[in-house]
Amino acid sequence: MKKLLSLFAFITAICITSMATIRTVSNDPAQPAQFSTFAAAQSASVDGDTIYIQGSPFQYTTLTVTKRLVIVGAGFAPNNSSAQPTNVANILLSRNGGANASGSTIMGLLSGQISPEGLSLACDNITLLRNRFFNSTIALTLNNSSSGTYSKGWVIVNNIFEGRVDGGASISSASPTNILFANNIFIGQSINGFNSATVVIDHNLFLGTGASGVLGGSLYNVVVSNNIFSRSSGFVFNVSSASVVYNTFNNNLSNLTTIATPSFYNPSNNFANFVASVGGSNTGSGNIIGQNPLFVLNANPDAYSTLDNYRLQAGSPGKNAGTDGTDIGIYGGSYPFPSGGAIGSGFDTRPVPPIPQVTNVNIQNSSLIPGAQLKVTIQATVNN
Repeated sequence: MKKLLSLFAFITAICITSMATIRTVSNDPAQPAQFSTFAAAQSASVDGDTIYIQGSPFQYTTLTVTKRLVIVGAGFAPNNSSAQPTNVANILLSRNGGANASGSTIMGLLSGQISPEGLSLACDNITLLRNRFFNSTIALTLNNSSSGTYSKGWVIVNNIFEGRVDGGASISSASPTNILFANNIFIGQSINGFNSATVVIDHNLFLGTGASGVLGGSLYNVVVSNNIFSRSSGFVFNVSSASVVYNTFNNNLSNLTTIATPSFYNPSNNFANFVASVGGSNTGSGNIIGQNPLFVLNANPDAYSTLDNYRLQAGSPGKNAGTDGTDIGIYGGSYPFPSGGAIGSGFDTRPVPPIPQVTNVNIQNSSLIPGAQLKVTIQATVNN
């Protein structure tokens, strides 16, 4: 049975890509792979290789990425026969001396947070796809305060965040640049510390937040478009404690009428308004204020539930109301949030990586003599 499980893992890995070398990792003795640790697989790899980390009942230790790799997990809550996520403690990106994780793609992981390693320079051109980050403090750091460097060229699509996303910038400092946040779900935390018109926050869903607001930190000159902000009380952002100014807000939807603290934001019922604490204004148009987004199912406007359905009803004010003519929120735009299972099954917002996965292996030989050909029929699905 162990050999058959290993065959499944191996064939699945082979289907990931026809490019470069693929190595498999498993820390589960019941389902062995080529390597038992990520570090060992990475040591055997070169830039451009793929490392597939199998789902496991055991958490993997922190991944310290030192090369340009494609890192693929089984998903953060996969809907398959094993139903085991690829759970890693944290992800550290290294760019120091001969180490450079820039250009890596990371998908299908459940992770505490992702951040630069030690005194490393910040890494560039990272793609994050279909991961879930659950650290409640900082889920993602695109600057390295130790080295004073900022990331550029990140593509962050179809992830779920339960922690703050931090760029580390102020109104007078440098900033991460060319950063795309598209079609992600943010639960109870904020995006802050960005100061560049090349930072785009588009077609995301923000559910609830802490006192500072979902855009509660320093945010300047950023493009914020086609997002849904859902919470039962408070403000989208709080400029009494931090500044959100000189940004462009287009075609966003807030279920609350008050966008920010009235004494600091005037008037307080429009995204594109004057910020008294800074003396500047946000701009934009097409925003929808104080209207229910009319999700198909959302039991709690402050909370994420795997049983909810964040698609928009036919009568929603956000229906086809985006700057691109698609729905506002995670099911519009160029990267609609993928489904990991039937609506209402608990897997709808738990997508697996967009790679072929083996669903059935039929060994047609009832027995074999030495030197005979093994006949195997394989069925697979592509998780687009």
